[in-house]
Amino acid sequence: MAALKMIKYARYVDLAQNPPVEPIEIAIYEPDETPGYLRYVGNKTIQQIFDELEERLKEENCYPDEYFSISFTNRGRSAEQEFPQYRWIACFPVTGSNEGHYIHVEIISPEGEREIIFLGKTFRGFEFAAQVAMACAKHLGA
Repeated sequence: MAALKMIKYARYVDLAQNPPVEPIEIAIYEPDETPGYLRYVGNKTIQQIFDELEERLKEENCYPDEYFSISFTNRGRSAEQEFPQYRWIACFPVTGSNEGHYIHVEIISPEGEREIIFLGKTFRGFEFAAQVAMACAKHLGA
């Protein structure tokens, strides 16, 4: 009888046998009074998350050539504020009308509202923009 070959799927594991990627930790926890438990105390700041993501993109030679920045819609946020609560993070490329390609990193709130948090721009083509978006998703645990 032939052996049954099984494939295990797990979040953050590359089935091509590359080392697993540890996503950027957004939440901050501290030890609880109960031994072995942690208590959520908040999120890192938007700037802290951006700085770590920017560093990882540069390490992978996946940094947008035109710009990559903290971006907000009309919500009046500061980069020093806590990273917003979210249900999902979405990272995707967008084709500009005649001005290259953009990389959107958005959060979708628990209420379903979308907000662009980070925005990049490249003139290296759609494939590169998609590669950057995929790297952002990988590092943010999207």
